[in-house]
This record gives sequence, structure tokens and C-alpha cells, in this order.
Amino acid sequence: MYIISTFDHSNYLELAITAIQMKGIVKENILGVAMDTRGEDVKFFDSIHSSDGLSLLDLPIILAALCCLFASIYGFLLTWGPVLWGLIGIVCGFSLGLIIKLITTRKYNYNRQKNPKSSEVVLIIECKETQVEMVKDLLWEHHALGVSKLSLS
Repeated sequence: MYIISTFDHSNYLELAITAIQMKGIVKENILGVAMDTRGEDVKFFDSIHSSDGLSLLDLPIILAALCCLFASIYGFLLTWGPVLWGLIGIVCGFSLGLIIKLITTRKYNYNRQKNPKSSEVVLIIECKETQVEMVKDLLWEHHALGVSKLSLS
């Protein structure tokens, strides 16, 4: 019987391995494999199939709408009229929002590249069927990301 679990590369992994060894499972029946992380550049524009949770166009569109509204309102008092001032408001609001968003996104990406996420570790434990629940409980107590049981019989 095999128990397969995933952990963040942290002290909880070491504590889990030690606790499992103290419960009678020998070191030769425990296998830990560190997964490689992908070192890719951060993309400014998301696609349908991949997103990093940051939207680049939300603030520019909101500011464009607000600036268009106010420029159109005050355009009735100004010489060029509300339509032209509304278009000027859209362009100015969108540009201002895009500049703000690019600056904040660049800071966020710089901090994310400076502190990259540590890799995950897959832990495979071979044990007897009577020890399965005990091992699963120990893994969950030590903050496993996921636990699964695999029987090859």
C-alpha cells in the first residue's frame, strides 16, 4: 500500500517524515521527490487559458469612464463641446490608469521575482494496510497539501 502526498518545501515536511519514522515505518520505505519550478517571465497580458490573477486593464477602463463622464459634463461649459471633451477624457483617463497600473504591476512582479515560490515535494510512503489511516492522519496534521492512497493489489 502506498500513500502519496504533496508538501510545500518547509519544516513541516521534515517534521512529518520524522513523525512517520517514529511510528515504525523505516526510512527505506519513504521517498521524497522535489519538483522543479518553472522560471518563466511574467506576461503583461493574460490569455484565456492562463492567468496570474492580475488584470492590466481594469483601472484604465474605470478611469477612462470616469474622466469621460466628467469631461462630457464640463464640456457643456467649454468651447469644444461635450463630445470632444468626452473623447479627450477617455484618452487621458485610460492613459493615466495604464501608467498607474504598469507601475504597480512592475513593483508586484519585482517582489514576486525576488521571493520566488518554493517548490513542492512529493512524498511517497510504502506501508502496511493497517498503518494507512495513521500515516494519512500524520500527514494531514503536518500541513500536507494533498494526500492519496494507492493500492497495487
